[in-house]
Amino acid sequence: MASINRVELTPTSVYIFLSGNSFWSCLLTAKPATFLYHATPAQRANWQLVDRDTAVEWPDLGERLRMEQM
Repeated sequence: MASINRVELTPTSVYIFLSGNSFWSCLLTAKPATFLYHATPAQRANWQLVDRDTAVEWPDLGERLRMEQM
């Protein structure tokens, strides 16, 4: 099963890099990443990998992006 290696955020997008040299990206104005659109830069920067590196959690926002959403 693939796992998440790292996360990068720009002012407009989220990029989630997966094992196997692939990645998923999404505009912050599009589902499922819309919760990041109104977040502050500090809230966006505070993320952690959870669920055996298959999800990214933003604890300040109480939200997650899971691999099955990508």
